[in-house]
Amino acid sequence: MKNRMRNTILRNTILRWLWVCAASLVATTTVQAAPIAMTPDNWTLSEQGASFEQHMGRTAIKLNGGNAVLMGQSFKNGIIEFDIAMPAARGFAGLFFREREGQNAEEFYLRSHLSGMPDANQYTPVFNGLNAWQLLHGPRYSAPTDYRFDTWTHVKLVVKDNRMDVYIDSDDPVLHVDNLFHGTSEGGIRLRGAVADYYYSNVNVTPDDGVKLVGSAAPLPNLPKNLITRFAVGNRVVSSAGVEGTAALNPDLLEGQEWQWLEVGETGAADLAGLASRTREMNTQLVRMAITADKAQTLELAYGYSDRATVFLNGRAIAHGDNTYASRDYRYLGTIGLFDSVFLPLEAGENEVVIAVSEAFGGWGIMASASVPKGVSVH
Repeated sequence: MKNRMRNTILRNTILRWLWVCAASLVATTTVQAAPIAMTPDNWTLSEQGASFEQHMGRTAIKLNGGNAVLMGQSFKNGIIEFDIAMPAARGFAGLFFREREGQNAEEFYLRSHLSGMPDANQYTPVFNGLNAWQLLHGPRYSAPTDYRFDTWTHVKLVVKDNRMDVYIDSDDPVLHVDNLFHGTSEGGIRLRGAVADYYYSNVNVTPDDGVKLVGSAAPLPNLPKNLITRFAVGNRVVSSAGVEGTAALNPDLLEGQEWQWLEVGETGAADLAGLASRTREMNTQLVRMAITADKAQTLELAYGYSDRATVFLNGRAIAHGDNTYASRDYRYLGTIGLFDSVFLPLEAGENEVVIAVSEAFGGWGIMASASVPKGVSVH
């Protein structure tokens, strides 16, 4: 009798334990939806550079200079995954997610020609239609990943609030981003491909606010000493033609400007695209610093910019630089840093520094530092 009772108690205990484990598994496991069919019912393709194709036994979307927008999906947290076939050639392919009005989004893409290199891929925010890879370079935003070509590569993004794990044919994350620059936002999904032919298939989107992240981010960079942490930026975009190659700043360009403070980000650079969009002609923002000196003296200002900058002191041009991609040689990336400096001949009293920053592509930014002596203030 005692043995039967013990066996019954043991059996019931095991059954309860199995039921709890099963319930826990159901509660914590993400339910994966079926892959999204690659058909016009689900995707809106751009007029050029995008088509539905058969590729390596699958119905796929081919992109080269085009985009494919997933219809009827608003994504916040969860999993986005897809298979991509890419050639061993120069090109860029990936996706925008949490996209709003085609102008603001998070972006992750692959650089197929840089397989195994530190910048084989890239996370960047997109503000006002401009991404910022020249401002965000290094192990917090990209990872050295070896790619396979002419076969299907599986890419998975696990997104939770302002963080993301990225898997590329891997069981563990190859990249963890702990600061998605748009924070916790929500929006659409758009695939893109450029310069080479890329094929997408097996796209799957699984919304899940309880998704788990397991990766860890690279440490924050050490910021430069004496970093200027915010800038006054004019609200009206002007043309670079009006500021480059001129000996003096046209006062009409300052007329009617409303100055707004812009804080620098985690790299020490301020992303000017967060305040305005640009066109081919209207592509320059004016950044102002007021410097008060108790006597006439010289102050060294170190600065970085993307892509071009003209420095004016009290209305007079004193420096110009070009940091555009491939402007110095074909390998030059144009990433931002405190690579330039200018010696400011300050007058006693109030001085005005205006830096006209012009953007081509890849990031619209400004950063600066100055060792400010006693009797001088920068504001």
